[in-house]
Amino acid sequence: MNIKSNKKMSAGTRILKKIAGLPAIAYALGMLVIFIIIFSVGSSSFLNSYNILTIGNSAAILLAVAMGQVFAILTGGIDLSVGGIMSLVSVVLMKTLEPLGFWAYPLSLGVGVLAGLFNGLVNAKFRIPSFITTLGSNGIFISIAYMISIKPLSAPSSAYGVMDLINGMTFGIRNIMLIGIIVFILFLVIQRYTVTGRSIMLLGSNEKMSWLSGVDIFKMRTLAFTLSGLGASIAGIMLASNLYSGYPTLGTVYILNSIASVVIGGTAMTGGAGGVLNTLVGVLVMSVINNGMNIIGIDVYAQQSFLGILVIVAVAISFDRSKLSVIK
Repeated sequence: MNIKSNKKMSAGTRILKKIAGLPAIAYALGMLVIFIIIFSVGSSSFLNSYNILTIGNSAAILLAVAMGQVFAILTGGIDLSVGGIMSLVSVVLMKTLEPLGFWAYPLSLGVGVLAGLFNGLVNAKFRIPSFITTLGSNGIFISIAYMISIKPLSAPSSAYGVMDLINGMTFGIRNIMLIGIIVFILFLVIQRYTVTGRSIMLLGSNEKMSWLSGVDIFKMRTLAFTLSGLGASIAGIMLASNLYSGYPTLGTVYILNSIASVVIGGTAMTGGAGGVLNTLVGVLVMSVINNGMNIIGIDVYAQQSFLGILVIVAVAISFDRSKLSVIK
């Protein structure tokens, strides 16, 4: 009996070790499948074509901002200003659509990129922790948005044709989803196939070693937050165009959601591990959860609690404690 019991325990231990040894993205994929099954059982309308398109629509916007956020987190930092950037970009877009038409889009995109560049320069030049830098700049960007317009701005009817660039369809696929796919491919190429992407990964893994290897720390930190600003500005344009409206708090909810998408996908908050592909899976998990909880009628306050717990668990799994001598 003891021999059989020991064999069972050793087999169970081996299985647990194999599960523990799986890459973080595998946990996220497993989570995605589980939630799809749960919500499908909970509501017959969850997997209908209309709801799948709704999930895809929201996922495309979250994907854009999360693609930028992951670069900030890969350096071992964080960007808490993505909500402010999205809000500012939305207001600038709505304010300039009538006089500038199509050119309001590149102008708004440029505003977001400059906001990200500002974050990167402050963080890298003055070596102020990214948490403090972006927390402060988020307030700055929202204040500027309020100075442009204290009230929500609606898109002028004359600009509806121009806004089909975002809200229209191409080959039967919504443009907003196509933009999300293009953004994903762009950021994946940057991370995996460029010197910038590899340098940011190395910087997050070990800053001292990356410096000894010749990586320009100042440049890489600045570029990481500039990319975060790019992702947030694209998301802000997509969201404002989708809603035909912009206002100074439009992107606030995307601060937590973008961070949650990154860490649920398995990117370590300590930097240097994970990346764009992981974040794609994290975005799908978040989009399914947000949509599913609404479909089955879970209270909005309970939803926030659940997402908070999910983020804590995801960080606990992916956090590399060997990089920190003291956990603060």
